[in-house]
Amino acid sequence: MTKATILFSIRPFNPVSWLIRWALPVSRFKWARASHSMILDGDYVIHATMLHGVVRQPLAEVERVQKVIARRQYDVPDLEAGLAWARLQVGTKYDFKGAFGVSLTPDRQWLEDDRWFCHELSAAFLHVGGRQVFDRFGHVTDTPLLLIKD
Repeated sequence: MTKATILFSIRPFNPVSWLIRWALPVSRFKWARASHSMILDGDYVIHATMLHGVVRQPLAEVERVQKVIARRQYDVPDLEAGLAWARLQVGTKYDFKGAFGVSLTPDRQWLEDDRWFCHELSAAFLHVGGRQVFDRFGHVTDTPLLLIKD
């Protein structure tokens, strides 16, 4: 097993970040902890952004505008397969319906690969790397990603 790293972040003074956290609640009374997740790829991150879809950027550049609130490592059988797949997703469109959660698309299946919301992309990365823990979820948020136990 090798370790895959996913970073969870917020934009502290960004209303869109607040809106996403509100739309993906932990419960009806508690906001989601993170509005964004990113796959660590060396000194880079691969993540889905609203304006550009899936991109690969230097981590230092992203950390200038986002506050990383959690760094989680996950055991995966094939990290290189997951990273290779994630790199191939660069350029894929953003999943706006996924970003605003169950309220817009309660029947969305997170493994549909035509567009990605950041948490879906992170979950699919783990799935392709051999960590298949999300089979029962129709929609993936930060909560199930953060609750995975190794």
